[in-house]
Amino acid sequence: MVVEMYRNNAGFFRQLEESIQGTLEEKDFEKRENGNLFEMKVALQLGRSLSQLKELARKSANSHIHGTDMDEFASKLF
Repeated sequence: MVVEMYRNNAGFFRQLEESIQGTLEEKDFEKRENGNLFEMKVALQLGRSLSQLKELARKSANSHIHGTDMDEFASKLF
């Protein structure tokens, strides 16, 4: 049962990643999703507020720069 839960979560995050990449790679700006709405949609899918998502992004960037480990996950739902 635990294996199925992790497999389901992996599928969810893969789908979310593909959605983000697809939006960022869209060349036609008329077809591209509105940035503010897209941020809100991603935050809601991860069970976070927009301010929490931005704080997490800041922490993630700092951890990559300084080579430290992250102490939390993107999703609050799982």
